Amino acid sequence: MRWADLRVFKTSLALGTVLLGLAVTTEAKSSKKKRPSQKAKPARSASLRQPARAEKVAAPFAAVVIDAGHGGHDVGGIPQNIIPEKDVALDVAIRLQKHLDAAGLGTVMTRSDDTFVSLGERVRIADQEKDAIFVSVHFNSALREAARGVEMFYGSPASAALAQLIHRNLLTVTENPEPRGVKPAAFWVLRKTKLRAVLVECGFLTNPEDACVALGEDHRETLATQIAAAIVEYRKSLTGDEAARRAVSEPVPGALPGQ
Repeated sequence: MRWADLRVFKTSLALGTVLLGLAVTTEAKSSKKKRPSQKAKPARSASLRQPARAEKVAAPFAAVVIDAGHGGHDVGGIPQNIIPEKDVALDVAIRLQKHLDAAGLGTVMTRSDDTFVSLGERVRIADQEKDAIFVSVHFNSALREAARGVEMFYGSPASAALAQLIHRNLLTVTENPEPRGVKPAAFWVLRKTKLRAVLVECGFLTNPEDACVALGEDHRETLATQIAAAIVEYRKSLTGDEAARRAVSEPVPGALPGQ
């Protein structure tokens, strides 16, 4: 090889080595920058594009956190309420606890008397229970006096089946001229708790008919019985009971389209 050619060859080799080094360095830097986002993307995809993954948390549970709405200075509802919400909500919650205890489920009450409990404290109580679901008991209100019937809300897709079952049961023992259905909601106790969580509105206390039946002990007992039966059925559906599993998958009469 001639001297001139050798010099050109060495220069090309050196230049190639430098370029290769730059390419490797650039790739390493690029990988370091991409690595966090590459790990984060599957997590976001799992939560946003694959809601069915939430069903993994729909495992059998051993306890129910029962949340009686309002209490103390917080009477609930609006000034047009015919009767205070806090009292009838607590009564249904206490009756619900008795039915669930009888069914062999553990229970935790966020309040068991006429005491004000903050929303944050309710969530704290709930999140102390790792093997539980959360059921918040309320009664509804509206400026339109004619509004009446039951309504169900849930906090996450994993809670929807429980809400559907409770709603189905309550439709059989209440008057619902306007189907209100089962809906996702961002209420504080539903949004903040780590448990599967639902909120049941047992009727409108601004409606004379709903308020009148809510005053009756028999009706409040019926509400508690039906809510408890739905919870027990939901648990059975998670433990291999085929009949209960089919019931969970059936559409609920009176539910709003798309709910």
